Amino acid sequence: MRIHLLGICGTFMGALAQLLAAQGHRVTGSDRKCYEPMLGRLRQAGIDIEESDDPRQLDGAECIVIGNALSRGHPCVERCLRERLPFVSGPEMLARSVLAERRVIAVAGTHGKTTTTAMLVHLFRSCGRSVGYLVGGVLPDGAPSADAGADEWFVIEADEYDTAFFDKRSKFVHYRPEIALLNNLEFDHADIFDDLGAIERQFNHLLRTVPDCGAVLYSVHSDALARVVAQGCWAETVETFGEGAGDWRLAPVSDGVGYRALHGAEDIGELRMPRAPGRHNALNALGAIAAAAQAGVSPREALAALNDFAGVRRRLEVLGEVGGVLLIDDFAHHPSAIRSSIEAVRLRHPGARLLVLIEPRSNSMRSGVHADTLPASWAGADAVWWCGEDLWGGSGGVHVCPDVETLVQEAAAFARSGDIVLTMSNGPFEGVHEQLRTRLAGR
Repeated sequence: MRIHLLGICGTFMGALAQLLAAQGHRVTGSDRKCYEPMLGRLRQAGIDIEESDDPRQLDGAECIVIGNALSRGHPCVERCLRERLPFVSGPEMLARSVLAERRVIAVAGTHGKTTTTAMLVHLFRSCGRSVGYLVGGVLPDGAPSADAGADEWFVIEADEYDTAFFDKRSKFVHYRPEIALLNNLEFDHADIFDDLGAIERQFNHLLRTVPDCGAVLYSVHSDALARVVAQGCWAETVETFGEGAGDWRLAPVSDGVGYRALHGAEDIGELRMPRAPGRHNALNALGAIAAAAQAGVSPREALAALNDFAGVRRRLEVLGEVGGVLLIDDFAHHPSAIRSSIEAVRLRHPGARLLVLIEPRSNSMRSGVHADTLPASWAGADAVWWCGEDLWGGSGGVHVCPDVETLVQEAAAFARSGDIVLTMSNGPFEGVHEQLRTRLAGR
């Protein structure tokens, strides 16, 4: 079958395209902006891509998959509707073509979905289990962002964003997991949700699809998740995890870097992940261990595997040192994520000055809905540069820059040997890393 994907270079759509190509379909696609590394990976999979909105690209397609970035008015969308061409959303296509025959572990939450999904893939495969997976990010060592695998289990990053222009349910409602892992829940995606309660309803819709023989695992640190579970949960197993509380628990060790992982009265072992530092990543790992246990993986083996976890691209990724300055890149785009990432870097590098560069790209950040909590989120940094408009009503010592060039110029001039520069954006940040390298190397 020839399947054509509209919006193919998005992380979800690109991963789906690779899975469909691996099944033997002839896969083509288009996007308004084709970018690396997804573009290269799609071409490696033999997928023809064009950077065009021309509706003639749909000629001969037997099925058209429409990404959620497309809306009414797009020439291809209008042709699909006008000519009654066969189209489907990405999540529904995934559910039909891949998940229908698999036992599904869905990882959901405002933060940590990509990292926790990658952790599950790593620990399963380290324990000899070839699970299938779809991760909305770039894995280390050139591993693809999706793989059908050979195991009965399939691990998926379960996004709460809406499905398509014609289906405003959250993507994860299509996945029907046997195990649902819920990391946290805060208000985000202000472009599609009116308030936190609206997101909580979608999360409860996810729980309504978990069978009575399944499992729901959720963080004790989220009142919102507790409300979600209280709305209705029919799974046979419901367990909690957290630091110092829950069925699965973390207890800090004396040096403040690692944790002991506990399940009830059982001491599972010491958790240390040098390439995925911080309390938030330790909690991600604990949730992954708990979920894997429901699928038959020994908690001790899972923990041992995670101590070798190589991390995920753009999640506290160390880019290298230039002129004595260490560059670290992170995907944080919410006040809680900014705070957690700063705390993790501080913990790993306690004596260094920490310079933070932030680009607000998400709709929620740019709309100003997080304005009240932004200043506290970067309180642990020594200096902060913000690219764009002041959204919080007063710089408070933050360097507000109109563009990336100005930001790089100021930050590079301020930096000295021994400093750490932490960049944060859920987009490409307009080549900030190469500009920083050039500036720092030329001093």
